[in-house]
Amino acid sequence: MSNNIDFKELWNRGKASAPDVSEIFAKADRLNRKIRNKILRGNIILSLTIVLTAFIWWYYQPQMITTKIGLILMIIAIVVFLVTTNQLFPLLTKTNEETDSRRFLAQMIRIKHKQEFLNKTMLTGYYIFLSVGISLYMIEYARRGSLIFQLSAYGLTFAWIAFNWFYVRTKTIKKQQRAINDIITKLEEVDKQLLD
Repeated sequence: MSNNIDFKELWNRGKASAPDVSEIFAKADRLNRKIRNKILRGNIILSLTIVLTAFIWWYYQPQMITTKIGLILMIIAIVVFLVTTNQLFPLLTKTNEETDSRRFLAQMIRIKHKQEFLNKTMLTGYYIFLSVGISLYMIEYARRGSLIFQLSAYGLTFAWIAFNWFYVRTKTIKKQQRAINDIITKLEEVDKQLLD
């Protein structure tokens, strides 16, 4: 038996035991569209953040080197994250029923691996560079206030970063993994069922 299974041919034969392949394709397309839209929103928000950061640098003319290094680290973190995240775009193409199961499954597995790399390696680097950049940036302006102001400013900033790291990031990653694992599992079931 061939390793490439033609879903369209199988669907046209109307096998009663075959799963609803068009439903799997539709679910995968919805997931891919959702990921694409999330990347596009992220591109817009992070690009505006870079523009705002550059404007702050130009308008406030920071004097301390730590402030300038902090701004540079924030911009580098955003640019590197944008570049690596956008590499996921070519994998998020619309599927069709003429795609064979092996190729489709391989594409979904590549998307899963790319997301895992982005969520573990790139997001960790992004948060580290951003946190260090913000810390260095805040030195010049926080030291103008009282000790209570400094502690409050750093405390609130790092509480917000910790909330995003431990809660929002974790919840988002689990949701993404659950959605793509569901599609991969269904495709593997289709392959197993059709090869039997």
